[in-house]
Amino acid sequence: MTVPLLTGVALLQDIVLARVSILGGRPDLVLLSVVAWATLRGSAEGIVWGFIGGLLLDLFSGGPMGGITLALLVVALLAGRQWGRELGPTSLRVFLVTLGLCFLYHVLLLLILTGTGRSVDWVYGLARVAAPSAVLNGALAPLVHYLFSILDRRTRPEGLTFDGA
Repeated sequence: MTVPLLTGVALLQDIVLARVSILGGRPDLVLLSVVAWATLRGSAEGIVWGFIGGLLLDLFSGGPMGGITLALLVVALLAGRQWGRELGPTSLRVFLVTLGLCFLYHVLLLLILTGTGRSVDWVYGLARVAAPSAVLNGALAPLVHYLFSILDRRTRPEGLTFDGA
């Protein structure tokens, strides 16, 4: 189920939503899926999703192979931790976690591009891409999390928990 689902999400992101930009922010459906799944099932399953989704996006991108995968693996690892359980409602926690992790994801991509010798305009990348994308994806995160929570309830064996999730 994971590979076909993430392939569809990656294709939707790369083909249909490639031209969607709201004040410089782009919806990162694979990132949102990885964060949602990792918060529901824990880091171990999130890392699997990050690896598969990252490989798919790396195949579609013109960037260094493995760059997106590496960034998504870090995001999945952090998303699966029990961040901010005391912050209140799930939607607020998911918004804040996604906001921070999306920004981190873009910073990691910029670092990877810089490390592979690509010319990077850091001010533009942070102010015009990372920040607006973090806000947009943070706003979309509660909806995506809700949709994946339905999938989680339908596919989780009864009584089974993941990383304390």
